[in-house]
Amino acid sequence: MLNCKKLIKDIKLNIKALASLVLIMSYPLMMIVVIGWFLIPHLMPYLREVVAFVFFTSVFIGLILVAKSVVLKKWVMIFSLWMLSVFAFVKLGFYYIFGAKLSSSSVFVFFETNYNEASEFISSYFDAKLIVLAFFSFIYPILYSCIIGFNLKKFYLSSFHLYSNKIKLLSVLLIFLSVIALQRRFKAESIVFILSKSIEEYKETKANIRKDLAQETNPNLSVIANKTDSQVGVVIIGEATSRWHMQLYGYNRETNPLLMEIKDELLVFNDVIAPNVMTIRSLEKALTLKCYEGFDVENNFSVVQLANQSDFETFWISNQEPVGYTESIPTIIGSAAKTKEFIATDDYSHTIYDENLLPRINSALKSKEGRKIIFVHLIGTHRVYSKRYPDEYSHFKGVNERTKYKTEYSKDKVNEYDNAIRYNDYVVREIIEQVRSMNENSFVVYFSDHGDDVFDTQDFVGHHGNKASKPMHDIPFLAWFSESYKLKNPRFDSISNNLDKPHALEDFIYGFSDLIDVDYKAYDSSRSIFNKDYKIKTRWIRNEIDYDKW
Repeated sequence: MLNCKKLIKDIKLNIKALASLVLIMSYPLMMIVVIGWFLIPHLMPYLREVVAFVFFTSVFIGLILVAKSVVLKKWVMIFSLWMLSVFAFVKLGFYYIFGAKLSSSSVFVFFETNYNEASEFISSYFDAKLIVLAFFSFIYPILYSCIIGFNLKKFYLSSFHLYSNKIKLLSVLLIFLSVIALQRRFKAESIVFILSKSIEEYKETKANIRKDLAQETNPNLSVIANKTDSQVGVVIIGEATSRWHMQLYGYNRETNPLLMEIKDELLVFNDVIAPNVMTIRSLEKALTLKCYEGFDVENNFSVVQLANQSDFETFWISNQEPVGYTESIPTIIGSAAKTKEFIATDDYSHTIYDENLLPRINSALKSKEGRKIIFVHLIGTHRVYSKRYPDEYSHFKGVNERTKYKTEYSKDKVNEYDNAIRYNDYVVREIIEQVRSMNENSFVVYFSDHGDDVFDTQDFVGHHGNKASKPMHDIPFLAWFSESYKLKNPRFDSISNNLDKPHALEDFIYGFSDLIDVDYKAYDSSRSIFNKDYKIKTRWIRNEIDYDKW
C-alpha cells in the first residue's frame, strides 16, 4: 500500500514537473502562435509554422530531460530558451519585414553580406515595431536566466525529479520523432535545415567560382577569332539603381540632367531587366555564361576572362568592399582582372562617393596599353542613400506626386534616392567624358545590377527576393560609342532597332562579345542586344517566373 502511494506520488510529481517544464519552454512558441497570427499572411503557412515550432520546442525539451544532473539541466534549459527565442524572433521579424518565411536563398545572400552592409540593412529596417518584437522575444529569457542563473535553489529542484530510465527513453524517443517530423514534413519551416542547406549551397557555389572564375585565363573558353585593333572599353556596373527613378526613362524629376544633355549620343535600351534583385545572384549571371536554361557549370567563364584571352589589358576598379578580398562572388569574378583596385576597403561603413573612382579610371585610361577594358563597380545608389552623395546634391525636397505610399518617412527616402541617382548621373557622365577625351576607338556601357523599390509599388524601400517587384528588376542599360568606334563598326547602325526590345541582363556576356568583336565556341548572336540577329526570348527571373507574364 505504501509503495502504491509512493508510486502515485512520484507520478504526480513527474506530471507536475513535466507540465512546469513545458510551460516554461513554451513562451517562444506562444510568440509564434499569437504574433504570428497577425504577421503570417495565410492560414496554411501559419499552421505549418506553429506545428513546426511545436516539434522544434519538443527537441529542446527532450534534451533538457535527458541531461542527468540538475546543474547540467539548468544550463541546457537556459541555452534552449535562448535558442528558441532567437529562432522565434528571426522567423517573426522576417515575416514582419518581408511578409514571407525565411528561405535558404535569403540566408545565402546574408553569407555574402559584410558587416557594413548588415549595419545598413539593420538601420534601414529596424523600426519601432521590430524593437517591440525584440523586447517581447528576449525579456522572458533574460529574466528567467537571471533567476535560475544566480539562484540554483529557485530552479524548481522538485521539477527535475525526472531521472528514471523510462523518462530518459521517452525523451530520446521524443527527440527522434520530432527531428523526423521536421526533416520529412517541415523542412521549409525548420531554421536548422535552412541554415544547413544554405551553408552547403554556399560552399559549393564558392568552390565552383574559385575553381573557374578567379583565374586570369579559363580552359573552358576557346577564342576562335578577334581583332587586334587598338580599343578602349569601359563597363560601368551600377548598384541598386532602378530606371523607375531615372529622367532618361520618363521619371517626373530631373534625376539625369547631364545624361539628358547627350541623350542623342546614347543608345538607351528601354526594356532591360535584372535576373535577380540581389547583387550576387544578378552579377553572377550578368558577368558569366550562367543563365536559367542550358547552363553547364563545368564550362563557365566570365567577361573578365573573355577580355583577358582576347588580348585586352583588363582593370577592375571597385567602390565596393571586397569582403576579405576574394570572398564576395562579384569580387572573385573581378579578381581575374590583370589590375585590381578596391577603393572602399577602409570606410565603406561611412559616407563614400563614387567620384573617388574617377582618378583611378583616368589613370587606367592613360596607361600605355592599346587594348584595354576597364570594369568599374560603383557603390551607386546602395542604401543608406543619404551616404551616397555630397551635400551639394541634396536637390529634391517635398513629396513626389508619383510616390504611391506617402508618409514623412517615404518622402525622405524618395528624396534621398533621387538625390543619389542625380549624383550617379554626374559620375556616369564624367566617365563618358573621360573616355571621350582620349579620342580613341572606344565605348562605354552602363547598367545596374538591380533596382530598388522606393515606395513605388508597395509600402517598402529597398530590395529583397521576398518583396520582389518591377522596380527592383527594371534597370537602366545604355551605351556610348566614340566616332572612331562607329566608323570601325558600321554594323552598329542597325542596333537602334533593338532599343525597345525586351532583354535580360543575364545575356550581357553575348553583347559584350560583340562590343569587343570576339568570337568563341559558346557565342550566340541571337542573345546579343548589340547584334542585328538578336531574338526576343522568355525572360526568366528567380524561381522560373516568366517576367513578361508576372
